[in-house]
Amino acid sequence: MNQKIKYFVIFLAIALLGAGGYYAFALKSGGAENYQNNSQCKIGYVKLYYLKQCSWCQKVKDDGTIDKLRALGVQVEEIDAAVGPVRDKISGTPAFVIDGKVYEGYRTFDEIKALLSCPLNETEEKKPQEQLSQAAGFYGEKETELALRDGNVQLDALPLTDGIAKFYNVKMPSGKTIYFFAVKDQFGTYRAAADACEVCYGERKGFRQEGNQIVCNNCGNSYPLEKIATEKGGCNPGPINPNLKVANGKISITQQELEQVEELF
Repeated sequence: MNQKIKYFVIFLAIALLGAGGYYAFALKSGGAENYQNNSQCKIGYVKLYYLKQCSWCQKVKDDGTIDKLRALGVQVEEIDAAVGPVRDKISGTPAFVIDGKVYEGYRTFDEIKALLSCPLNETEEKKPQEQLSQAAGFYGEKETELALRDGNVQLDALPLTDGIAKFYNVKMPSGKTIYFFAVKDQFGTYRAAADACEVCYGERKGFRQEGNQIVCNNCGNSYPLEKIATEKGGCNPGPINPNLKVANGKISITQQELEQVEELF
């Protein structure tokens, strides 16, 4: 009798596991796929993690982004990150998961639409070239132009000793121009970060310094000098190097370090 019960329990467990696996597979492969086929976009599914107290999450909703995506046939799964389930690696909200990739920070409807490979509307297709050129401009500090040599750019350390951020730009092998700043904090640490963040980079306005704070020219968020280049995501200036070294009066930043923030420009 005990042996029969044992076999029955094993059989039941296998059956439940099999049914659960099939159900999970059906959800994963069927739901998103069906929406994708009915959507006007190449990718028909997006996951949005939010928090109720997150002002940028509320802005996404106030912009009508979710309703506009659904009007295109895109399935939007909204998940309260405080409740879950959180099945993706996120460090802040809002966070969009598209085709398996996480995009943290505020995004406009047009930015999400581009990530989903949605078709352009008639106005976007006929956008004048001068408007495209203006969109590609940078409206923050430009100051000193640098050049990559042997995979590095070099800064003079002396001008940074006053604790005032200095702004630079450098053209990368990809053709993009990266705008960044370097600053010395009150503890003597030299730091470098992009003059852009993951939330506001589309506005291309950069940052400014006010006392011991670096302030976003678009949204007004501010960060103490001692935190620069230590945190990624949100409106933090894109980290390049939180502890630059001085050698013979020069500071070197590698091409690889600059490439970390290339996607912001």
